[in-house]
Amino acid sequence: MRALPILGLLLLAACATPLERCVSQARSSLTAAETELRDLERTIARGYAIEYRVRTYPVYTTCRGYKGTIHPCWRDRVQRVPRRVNVNMDEVRRRAADLRARIPALSASADRGAGQCRATYAQIAAQEG
Repeated sequence: MRALPILGLLLLAACATPLERCVSQARSSLTAAETELRDLERTIARGYAIEYRVRTYPVYTTCRGYKGTIHPCWRDRVQRVPRRVNVNMDEVRRRAADLRARIPALSASADRGAGQCRATYAQIAAQEG
């Protein structure tokens, strides 16, 4: 579940300017903490966690051959299946409280890092221009 935001950030980073990549990196710890806190709050609201398992099963379909010919074949289809998982709710609440306490410091650190990025890239832009 946490891989999807990371994959999205990686794809976004491929198109970002050096300044945007620097700011994104400076904010990465804050972003990770906020994402984890949202997941923990959803777990608290539900009363259980959700774990995803990957299920692969064969599907009979048509395939395209080497020279464009069409023929019947078997392909694997992948499906993410959610599963309810019991968790220690006291531990989840403690972790959420810990993250809530750490987020202000992470936010201040992210703002300082982003400011440093802007100052660095403003200097580079001034030297180039």
